[in-house]
Amino acid sequence: MIRYRLFEIWRLVAALLIMLYHFGHFAPGESQWVKDDLSLLRPLLDMFFIISGFLIFSRYGTEVRNARSYVVYLGKRLARLYPLHLATLSYFVLVGLAIHFGFLRTGGEAGLYQWDTLVANLLLIQAWGVQDTLTFNFVSWSLSAEWFAYIFLPLIILAYRFGGRIGLFLLLALSYVVLEAMVHTGIMPFESWVLADTWGAYRTFADFVLGAFLAVLVAGSPLTLASRGPAWIAIIAACVSMALQLNIYLTLALLGIAVFLAGVAERNDPERYTYPAFLRPAAAVSFGIYLWHPVTESLFFSFVWSHFIGSPSSLVFFAYTAAIMLLTVGVAVASYQIFEARLAGAFLRLTGLRRPERGSGAATA
Repeated sequence: MIRYRLFEIWRLVAALLIMLYHFGHFAPGESQWVKDDLSLLRPLLDMFFIISGFLIFSRYGTEVRNARSYVVYLGKRLARLYPLHLATLSYFVLVGLAIHFGFLRTGGEAGLYQWDTLVANLLLIQAWGVQDTLTFNFVSWSLSAEWFAYIFLPLIILAYRFGGRIGLFLLLALSYVVLEAMVHTGIMPFESWVLADTWGAYRTFADFVLGAFLAVLVAGSPLTLASRGPAWIAIIAACVSMALQLNIYLTLALLGIAVFLAGVAERNDPERYTYPAFLRPAAAVSFGIYLWHPVTESLFFSFVWSHFIGSPSSLVFFAYTAAIMLLTVGVAVASYQIFEARLAGAFLRLTGLRRPERGSGAATA
């Protein structure tokens, strides 16, 4: 299978920027520009979802054909995302309990620990419009939103099987029309669907459809392009569009062009690495970096920085932030290697979704 290494490095950069944005809330007054400027790059989350749609449709678009294959597909996706979700959620549950029983005075925003939302977080439905605020591991709304898109992948597959590219395009247009209608009628309580988080599932589904549409275009493209340069130009142009706060659909178009050009280049020259070797372990765990950074934020900013350092110096803040970002990357890499992959493999074997590997150990067992 094609690795799509450009997607890896783009998702890593996006995860690092999102982490810096959240850490930037603790910056001294003169450095609050970090948080304010990075907030303009919010549509990078849509890039995450578009790439996910591209990869999921490329991988499972022909495999999911009946109830059995659908269950296998969902089981594999759940095995990939749920161990990390449960680990990070458990951290915030423990902090919430410590605050509730008076062992801690703070562990981040008090509004995070709303016990009536715990079931929704456990079921990964917190971004489906069932609650008003983000709670516990607040960034996990995007995980909930992706889970929604995973569940409704058959709609995307059916649109393609019965309508081809036109069917996918019509579903794409309908998805964004529905988003706009939800905003304008007040069903979705946001000024724009780009701001949606507790209702992010529907935004993510639309982005997934766009990713699937681009995957089909890449698969059928006659272009012989192998250079990654045009894709980089397009993604930079998309970021400029975000920074200038241009129309979101222009930004989406630029993101789509970037993903398309990257997909074509990777298809035509799949063996070329597009980033240094030392970044490869981190690029493989951008999902983990994204989900772990609220934990390190809680420990090292809400607690350590706020109570013991709190320096007004921007130099001290940025040096400290760089160290915690590196630590977070290390935690994400270790997390994947130590328990995520192992738990996922165990779950797949126990449920019969993956056969045990052959070898002396397997033979003995």
